[in-house]
Parts: sequence; C-alpha cells; structure tokens
Amino acid sequence: MVKHVGKRGDTLIEVMLAVGIFSMVAVAVVAVMSGGTSSAQTALETTLAREEIDAQAEALRFVQSSYIAEKDDKNGAFSQLWQTITDSSHVITDVNDIHDVASYSVNSCEDLYTKGDNGIYSQKAFVIDTRALGGLTAASDGAGISAAIGKTYISTVPDTSAEAEMFRQASTYPRLVYSDDDSLINSGSSQTLQGVEGIYVIAVKDPNTTKIAGEDKSAYYDFYIRTCWYGTGDKTPSTISTVMRLYDPGIVKTK
Repeated sequence: MVKHVGKRGDTLIEVMLAVGIFSMVAVAVVAVMSGGTSSAQTALETTLAREEIDAQAEALRFVQSSYIAEKDDKNGAFSQLWQTITDSSHVITDVNDIHDVASYSVNSCEDLYTKGDNGIYSQKAFVIDTRALGGLTAASDGAGISAAIGKTYISTVPDTSAEAEMFRQASTYPRLVYSDDDSLINSGSSQTLQGVEGIYVIAVKDPNTTKIAGEDKSAYYDFYIRTCWYGTGDKTPSTISTVMRLYDPGIVKTK
C-alpha cells in the first residue's frame, strides 16, 4: 500500500471562494448575453417600425402620383381617395396650431388613444391599408370605387366608427395587423385588416398658401407619420416619426 504523505483536500473556505468567483463570472456572462438580446430586440423593433413608416409614406406618394396620372379626372379612383384624405386634414390657422401638431413629446402611448383633446382622434389620424390599395386600382365604377376607398382609407373620423376602433396601442411593435384567414385576404374582405397598432398619420394643411377663385385651398399638405410602442421590458415609450410634404396635383399655379 502506497501512502501519500503531505497531501490534503481543499478547505471549506477555498471551495466557497471558488464557487463565489465562478458565480460572479456566470452572472457577468448572463448579463452581457441578456443585454445583447435586448439590444437585438430593440434594433429589430426599430427596423420594423421604420418599415411601417416607409410603407405609409410610399402609399401616400403612390396615391398622389396616381392622381396625377389620371389627368385631373375628378371621378377617378385616386382623385377621390386624395380628396378623401385631404378633406379630413387639419386646418392650420396660426403658429400655435402647427406647434401643437408638430410637437411630439409622448409620455405614454396610452394617452394617444384617449378620446380627448390631445389624442389621435382629435387629430383626425388615419392610415392607408397598403394591401387594399390594389383593390382601388381595380375598381372601375362609382360604387366599386367608393367601396374600395372605404377599405383603403382607415380613419379615426368619426371616432365612434368601426374603423376608429381599429386603432389601438401596440402589443409588440407598430404595425397593421391582418387576418391569418387566407380566404379573407384573397377575397379582399374589409375584415382582412384587423387592427392598427402604434402607428398613425396626420395630414395638415395651410389654406393661406394658395387662393383660387375666391376659395381657400392648400397648395401642399404635410403628413406626419408617427409611431409609439413599448420595447420588451421598457416602461418608457419608444417613438419614431417623420414628416412628408406632398403638393396638391389639383392646384394650378397662377401668377
């Protein structure tokens, strides 16, 4: 039998010290991994929100350019849609009005959906259903055009309508929520769009920019496209917004 002289096991203090060091390293690694995951989630949500903003901006540009292509046909589908959008725009009469609309300091996303003086309902907010825009292109007669516009232009005016009830706080990130039912999507049913979460558009006009035939009209419209949502684990709202100016194709430049 061989005897090992002078060898001993680790003491309790040494074991506790090793476990403590390992625990600190493990906690630091988990914290770094958690922070990386959170940053990646935030980046993804921001990208998706920007895509939704870009989609609304491109839809508005498409409506305007299609209106121009109709060559002032007031009965055309896009002429009527443009008129529908601009008829519900904010009228700016003084500097304070534009400041109220342009300012975008959001303390909570919930406040935007409160039916008061500062919510999206009082600001005549709307969105363009980009999936339904194709139905507007295909519409040819008066009744068909009217129905297609009703599916394409989703507005909070009046705030008691079924369309207004679609606007709600984002459950994840700003988006237009569609039905998963392929039959509804393929049929172009108005029920395809299920909700508008965390994104909206406000149209603003200045009637003093142009006067034609004694009637005040706006030469251009500013479209404020805005989003508001809560990131994963965040209590402070995340917001992204942009403003786009489009000139009214129906305005004839006069000297």
